Amino acid sequence: MGMSGFKGWVMGWGLLGCCTLALAQTAEVPQGYRVAQQVLVGDGSVLEVLEDLRITPQLHADSWGNGLDADSLADSADEPPAAPLEAQARLVSDGGEVLAQKSLGYPMATVEKAPLNGLPSPAFFLTIDQTAPMGSYSGPATEVLMPEQSQLDPVLCQGESGEKQPLVFAQTGKAAWRIVPSVGGATESIQQVSSASSMDNEEFVTTYRTFRYADGQWTVATRQQAGYWDMESEFPEPGLFP
Repeated sequence: MGMSGFKGWVMGWGLLGCCTLALAQTAEVPQGYRVAQQVLVGDGSVLEVLEDLRITPQLHADSWGNGLDADSLADSADEPPAAPLEAQARLVSDGGEVLAQKSLGYPMATVEKAPLNGLPSPAFFLTIDQTAPMGSYSGPATEVLMPEQSQLDPVLCQGESGEKQPLVFAQTGKAAWRIVPSVGGATESIQQVSSASSMDNEEFVTTYRTFRYADGQWTVATRQQAGYWDMESEFPEPGLFP
């Protein structure tokens, strides 16, 4: 699945966020928030995104990837609007108990079931819109969650030097990612491309990463080369990724 298709898929769910599931209606919503999305988890619990109640589904859709204009939250023309509340993610049991909850640092987010097969439990994409008003190095960041195993903590990925880090993918003016179809029933891999200027001579370096799941663990392979890539370019050919 390309990111253009995935983004449209996410945005479609964002517009439907007002249609909540009855299973989680017993969970109290914090003051100032609305339940923007609810997605069923395989064990009967519900993964939710809460947003500032002033961020309507239409405002969410219009602002996604563009930076939220705080003036659009004004209650009247005479008073400056209060800053938008940070979006929250929470996991709610089928009985209405809040099992886990975290603030996301930015006003808007979406959640979807991840189209990844062969994992020990269902995975979900939690995408936080980190788009800044200016610049090309910010945008939506997608965390991979497996609520049945680690609740709201991102899945960890092992780097080439053995360190573990959260499995997060960026979609910015100079970074993109895509899901690569699996072969022979294996879990789909994920490719990420990003470009940035080097610290030494300010020439651009492009980094190609491939994330794979095997033997119960996500791992990443990385390759770099001189050159520039941005969102106006085609996604790189598969042979450029390690």
